[in-house]
Amino acid sequence: MSGADTSNFTPYFTAVGKVANAYSQLEFSVNDAIWDLANVSRSAGVCMTAQMIGPAPRSRCLLALLKFRGASQTLLDEFNVISKKMEKVAAKRNRYVHDPVVMESDTGKLARMEATADKHIRYGFMAEEVSDLINLTMEIDEVSHEFDRLYVRALRELPAWPRRQCELSEGIQYLRRDQEIVEIKQDRPPPSFQG
Repeated sequence: MSGADTSNFTPYFTAVGKVANAYSQLEFSVNDAIWDLANVSRSAGVCMTAQMIGPAPRSRCLLALLKFRGASQTLLDEFNVISKKMEKVAAKRNRYVHDPVVMESDTGKLARMEATADKHIRYGFMAEEVSDLINLTMEIDEVSHEFDRLYVRALRELPAWPRRQCELSEGIQYLRRDQEIVEIKQDRPPPSFQG
């Protein structure tokens, strides 16, 4: 595709960017919950969660920390359900972000070149529509909101634990209240980011 006119791909590329951004926000929210449950500074937490590739290790870590903090089996079961949903949207996101897309010269339709073998082989051109990506973005957003609502509930139900290390740390943080994230803020970057 080098040197080729890609203007016809712009709506698709824009939609892929929205999928990637929605998923990265979900991942950041889960990371923030891990740092909070572990009561580590956000910079220290980043050192750990940056090594967790994909949703599965994050979910295992989150569930272990929830159990460590005294979560009920009911709450753990609900986090298991949301973890499966995160894995499902992550798998879809991965296909759109990692598979090349081409346009059929005779029809002008987009096709994604999929080559994967997760328990079975999928190899070939997959027809694509921008509307599929829009629907996936909405699905990721819903999983993200569901995770945040569940985490806010967990904060109310879990026995109290020392949280000052995380709460007082510098960096970007979600401020969760009631059923939604109301603010994302950064007072000043951690020392490692300053000139």
